[in-house]
Amino acid sequence: MPWNDSCGSKILATYYGYSSLLAFCNSTDGGSFLNIVGGSGAPSFVYPKPSWQKGIVGMPNDGKRDLPDISLFASNAFWSHAILFCMSDANQGGAPCDYTNGTDTLFNSAGGTSFTAPQFASIQALINQKAGGPQGDPDPIYYELARLEFGSSSSPNKSHLSQCNGALGNKVASSCIFHDVTVGNNVVPCYGQVNCYGSSPTDYGKLSTSDTQNLEAYPTTTGWDFATGLGSLNVTNLVNYWP
Repeated sequence: MPWNDSCGSKILATYYGYSSLLAFCNSTDGGSFLNIVGGSGAPSFVYPKPSWQKGIVGMPNDGKRDLPDISLFASNAFWSHAILFCMSDANQGGAPCDYTNGTDTLFNSAGGTSFTAPQFASIQALINQKAGGPQGDPDPIYYELARLEFGSSSSPNKSHLSQCNGALGNKVASSCIFHDVTVGNNVVPCYGQVNCYGSSPTDYGKLSTSDTQNLEAYPTTTGWDFATGLGSLNVTNLVNYWP
C-alpha cells in the first residue's frame, strides 16, 4: 500500500473503525494524525506527457507528465515495519547494529525517499552491470516492460494484472516485474478552499482534485496510478528482463 501516515489513509481510518476520511480526520482519534507525511504524486504543471507514458493501463489521458513512475518500500515504522540500516559510528551519533537487540534495531530503522532513492540507484547499477554499460534514462524501458505485463489501456491483460496484484502478498506470480498496488491511497488532510474537499472554518477537509467535489487525490487503482505509479518491483525480474 502507499506510504501514508496521515488521517487521510483509508487503511488507517478503517483500522480505527471509520468509513469516512472526513469523519476520521475531524475525530479525536484522527486528530493525532493531522500531518502530510507520505508518498506523493500528481500531473505536472509544466511538462507534457512523453510518448512512452501513453496508453498504459490506469494512465489518465491528461496530456501531462504524470508521477510517480515506480514505488519502493518506504515505511518509517508507522505500522511497526521500516527499512533497517547500519549506522554504528559513535562519533556520528550512531549505535551498534545488533539486530537481535530491540533497541539497536529501533535506532537503526527509518523510511522515506532518502532511503528509496539510493535503492533505485543500486538497482540501476545492477541493470547497467548486466547490460554491460550505462543505460541512460530508464523510464521508457520501465513503461515498455509494463505494457508487456499489464497490456495497454485499450487492451488490458486482466489475467496478468490479477496475478501481479501486490495485495496477493507472497502469492504474486513469480514472473511479475511490477507488483500492482491496489490498496490504500496517499490522500492527506487539508484546510482551506483550494483542492480541499470538505474543509470549513471548523473542520479539516481532504486533498481533492476539485474544490467542490470529492475527487480524492489520490487513490490506488488497477495498473498505473498517482499514488504508486506502476507499483513496486521484483528487482531480479527487472534486471533479467531488461532488453
